[in-house]
Amino acid sequence: MNIDPQLLQAAHRGDRKAQYALYRVCFPVLMAVCVRYRRDQQEAVSALNSGFLKILQHLDRYRRDEVPFEAWIRRIMINTAIDEFRREKKWRDLTVFTDTIEREYPEEPLDWNEAEQRISVQHIESLLRRLPPVTQQVFNLFALDGFSHREISEMLGMSEGTSKWHVNNARKHLQSWIKTELNPTT
Repeated sequence: MNIDPQLLQAAHRGDRKAQYALYRVCFPVLMAVCVRYRRDQQEAVSALNSGFLKILQHLDRYRRDEVPFEAWIRRIMINTAIDEFRREKKWRDLTVFTDTIEREYPEEPLDWNEAEQRISVQHIESLLRRLPPVTQQVFNLFALDGFSHREISEMLGMSEGTSKWHVNNARKHLQSWIKTELNPTT
């Protein structure tokens, strides 16, 4: 993503047209982050707007020579999603355990090449949204955004072991669901 420095300066000065142009350029990147962390499209757009407002408010802190603009805005958006998740945490039922899935389907190797051919990206995203909220959050941070378990534990206020458990739990569920869909008669 190449952003014209003059566009960033104009947006920082408060030029509404420049801010809107920046929004349009950044929208696909930011929306891709938001849909991984929010349960539905409306929540994702709301999170995107909150994050973009933070981006505009902190444009003076962006150091072009130190970090690419896309990486900088992704980090702000991920932090915004985590902050919103923390705020909502007290209102959600955070632990939803479904041991029946693990008992019904013994763990066997899955042919990932077959899975790639038969399952779309959108379908995998829908499977990710079926995970319990905390498990989904930790899995996204680890597997998709590349954070370490130490970083995740600091961000979400949990132990590294709990972070590892959530990633492992997500993998088990996803493998089971994909296997079930690939072999419905098993």
